[in-house]
Amino acid sequence: MTFTCFVFFDLFNALTCRSQTKLILEIGFFRNRMFLYSVLGSFLGQLAVIYIPPLQKVFQTENLGVLDLLFLTGLASSVFIVSELVKLCEKRCCHQEHTKECWN
Repeated sequence: MTFTCFVFFDLFNALTCRSQTKLILEIGFFRNRMFLYSVLGSFLGQLAVIYIPPLQKVFQTENLGVLDLLFLTGLASSVFIVSELVKLCEKRCCHQEHTKECWN
């Protein structure tokens, strides 16, 4: 589970790091298809490592249940959610400061 959690954290981090200032909705989630194919390929590769017996032996992994995967997805998505919220807060703070400067 730890190995899968690290992979999921990296995938969610990659999704949010496409821009340091723009929200994912501003960039457009489907705008860079090759990037999304890479993320999808990494996700499918991780599932292969978890569920295909020869890869399980190499990587010393075991099958994970659906609840385990849902838990890991929720946990790992926190990096995406927090990062997007930080961008939103920074955007609003900068906008408010800019508005105050205009009135002075």
